Amino acid sequence: MTTRVESPVVVPGPRLGGLPQFIRYASTYPDPNDLMSALRAGPLAAHGTLAGFLWLLVDGTHLVSIGSVGWSRDMIDRYSIIPLELDLPAVTCVLEDRVTIDAADGFGETYLSALDDSFLADRFENLGVSSIVNTPIRHGGAVIGALGFVSSEPWPDNEEGAALLSSVGAILGLWATHPASAAMNLSGQVTQREWSLAFTDRQREVLALVGEGLSNTDIARRLLVSNSSVKQDLQHTMRALRTHSRQSAYERAVTLNLLGQRRLLG
Repeated sequence: MTTRVESPVVVPGPRLGGLPQFIRYASTYPDPNDLMSALRAGPLAAHGTLAGFLWLLVDGTHLVSIGSVGWSRDMIDRYSIIPLELDLPAVTCVLEDRVTIDAADGFGETYLSALDDSFLADRFENLGVSSIVNTPIRHGGAVIGALGFVSSEPWPDNEEGAALLSSVGAILGLWATHPASAAMNLSGQVTQREWSLAFTDRQREVLALVGEGLSNTDIARRLLVSNSSVKQDLQHTMRALRTHSRQSAYERAVTLNLLGQRRLLG
């Protein structure tokens, strides 16, 4: 007599779109850019993900991008290093340990005191961006960075969407901190770019002295550097802050809290 064995009833779980495959790929500890490409083509593909950044927290003061996908060179340079003083959703995501979801419309008017309004609007329009999502990257109960991406569709405000973001953040945390991964080493190799929002300590000092009313010559004497060095520092800050005068650069840096006390996580 043959006994019939019933097949088990399979109850489908959340539709996490290629998450198991992404876990297996992450366990090979690929290059961060390749990992971001796999993330866009896998778990995040169903939600129309277009481009993204992978940032790690460095020294409790900056987010440093170690990988990206879908962004142009000027976007990569602009947001390669993000000081934690800046009013950006990626910063909020890390400092408050929570997901941030923003609409593309009016994004530049809301953040950075409209500093990047037209810059971002043009790029978002070209890509067809609808939503900007940032989710914490966690390891051992601590936030060690952020994943930021843009999508052509509104991000689903439900348990499935939250579960996917939480899972991806945990996977990236394991990938980034494993000895076989080059992630942490890469975060120490990123330098500020021509249009980067990050300033060196001396550039901050130079701007602060501009606020005290000092001339370039007086600043050079105070800091024991050459006049040309002071001019180069001011030119960088003016380009980064999109101003045409040293006084306007100082005022905008104050508005953005770039000359204030750095926020440390601990």
